Amino acid sequence: MPRWFIVSSHGWSASHWLAFNLARHPQIMCVHSSAALPADRGEPYDVSALLARKDFATIFAMIAQFRKGYVARGTLRPADLFRRMELESCGRPLLGSVHTFRLRDLPRLAAELDPPERSLRIVNLIRHPVNLVNSGAGQYELTFRLDLNELQWVARRVVDTGLDAFEQIAARHGLYPGDLEVLSFFGACATLKGLAEDFAARDALVARGVASYAGSVRQEDVTREPEIFRDLVARLGAGAVDCPEDYLGDVFSDARRNVHNARNGPTEPTALFEQWAPWQQEAFAFCLDRFDLRKPYLAEGYDLGMVPSWKDLR
Repeated sequence: MPRWFIVSSHGWSASHWLAFNLARHPQIMCVHSSAALPADRGEPYDVSALLARKDFATIFAMIAQFRKGYVARGTLRPADLFRRMELESCGRPLLGSVHTFRLRDLPRLAAELDPPERSLRIVNLIRHPVNLVNSGAGQYELTFRLDLNELQWVARRVVDTGLDAFEQIAARHGLYPGDLEVLSFFGACATLKGLAEDFAARDALVARGVASYAGSVRQEDVTREPEIFRDLVARLGAGAVDCPEDYLGDVFSDARRNVHNARNGPTEPTALFEQWAPWQQEAFAFCLDRFDLRKPYLAEGYDLGMVPSWKDLR
């Protein structure tokens, strides 16, 4: 019987790079994104070539496909997805998904996460929140111009997170909160609520004794350190597949990454935070504190010492 895995992810965390390189393994079948697309394809969110051709019909069809996946993610059962994949797996012993499920989607399925007839492993892919928000803001600057549904959904999240606080930030710094750059950054900060929900979901899975949950992996580590990647494959497969040196060599010769934020800037979190404008620092600090995220990120080994409390920035 094949083994199953879930790499849960909020996104903006090199999830396609990871899924693509897992799918390159001859013994692994992997899908990616809310639409559960085969991961051996190109980056699904890269629409640059379509934009250059002004092929908006294809772009809107892609957006509709992802939107359908967002809705289905609320009811999709992992077993239903993986049994469909088994029909096309050609006998591969390990199959699973990356970024198809978020960790917050799984507690409601706790009774199904230790299937008796299969081995399932769940690992949560995480990233430093400064870099994650920076990437998200860059993606929103494009998607808000194309996806009206996402624009209204994220704007509502900004309002629900703290309309008064965001308006105070805009007033202090002379900003129009609806400007594309400003709203995109506010939206990416407000989306930190989802990360708080993921940490709460982790705690719920552990409290319920879900044996399939196998911890987290940091994006910064798995994309840079072959031994961390090897360990991840071992955790996901529980010995079902090996990770030979030539395969690892191919993985780490792949320099492609989906760059959500095209602005040039540092990648080290402290330098990136210091490069942000004061209004961006303040918005980020507000949401970090609003969702009480300092402690869980520190527990994962991330340094947030560069981020003052919001009250100190006001």
